[in-house]
Amino acid sequence: MNQPSQLSALNHSKAKKPRLSLDISNSLGRLGRLRFLKYSLLIFIIWAAIASASNILWNLYYTGWHEALSLFMIFVSIIASVMGVIFCTRRLNDFNATGWWMLIFFVPIATPIMLLLMLLLPGTKGENRFGPAPQKNSKFVYVTVFLMLTLLFIAATL
Repeated sequence: MNQPSQLSALNHSKAKKPRLSLDISNSLGRLGRLRFLKYSLLIFIIWAAIASASNILWNLYYTGWHEALSLFMIFVSIIASVMGVIFCTRRLNDFNATGWWMLIFFVPIATPIMLLLMLLLPGTKGENRFGPAPQKNSKFVYVTVFLMLTLLFIAATL
């Protein structure tokens, strides 16, 4: 017969197993450099593809669809901006800094410097006040970042 202490230890060991989480809409927690780059590139590529399709439709059907396409692109841009704020907040949390540091993005000269720091500097080691260290990057993360950068390079040369 199982003792309560054995069941408790069994449940506790199950709870400690890491799980795959694609929780990109949550602003809580920490986000490592490579995943920050991956999520940012993903949002940018999706936004650029939608904008390109919208531009083609705009040129073909301007008279009938210009208002709807404009509103649609405003909606898509707002969603992309909100996702960017979430990713930046989580990346700042990895530095043990609050999301309020994103206000520095309103200073035009500071924006590229801040983005470079977010991409190049490692976060705090171990646990900080925003949670445990981010997950280690899998081969999938490396491959997707490489493929997205390759896609952007090819699209830029066209």
